[in-house]
Amino acid sequence: MSDDRNGEGADRGEYEALLDAVKREIIGSRGRVALLTTDTELIRQYWRIGRHILDRQPDDEWGRRAVPRLSADLRGAFPEAIGYSRTNLLYMRAFAAAWPDSVPQTARPIPWGHHIVLLDMLDSRATREFYARKTADEGWARGVLITMIKGRLHLRIRRSPSGPARTPPSPDCRASQRAAGEPRFAGLVDDGPRHGRSAGAAALSENSRHR
Repeated sequence: MSDDRNGEGADRGEYEALLDAVKREIIGSRGRVALLTTDTELIRQYWRIGRHILDRQPDDEWGRRAVPRLSADLRGAFPEAIGYSRTNLLYMRAFAAAWPDSVPQTARPIPWGHHIVLLDMLDSRATREFYARKTADEGWARGVLITMIKGRLHLRIRRSPSGPARTPPSPDCRASQRAAGEPRFAGLVDDGPRHGRSAGAAALSENSRHR
């Protein structure tokens, strides 16, 4: 395998600084979960890891080379942990780029899988904020969120003279909304074969991008 493929081409000093920062972030988050809900700390940790990657990469090509190596090193350092695949780390970087100042401020945290849907299906920050708030306020399951985005709910509400305070999900979605409950960390993306495609990746494959 060439250096460009495994990340060895990345500047060693910059990479070691990145690896050390991310390791400290993971260890620190484990100490904070006693004070915060696990979901809240997970999302904040992912945003901070994405921010570390963005801040330390001199260019996008360096980041693409370093991320696979970072994934391998994190899995070696924390073999019991999930969520540090190459794909998920790239989502963390995209998450921090999409929300450059802080984690999205919503009434309550929304799961990581929902954030992946927002990143995959929406380009506009304002539109992502709209759906993030609606998801938090109304407790949408991931399938409901996808359906609402495909139905361009944000445009329909803008056209309405006075939008309703709450938007009921469509009949097709109502049955699935919290029917069996989603896994606590639904949306963790792993490159291994035991994990299926993420909802966001499935949406992309249907060429469903909505602005």
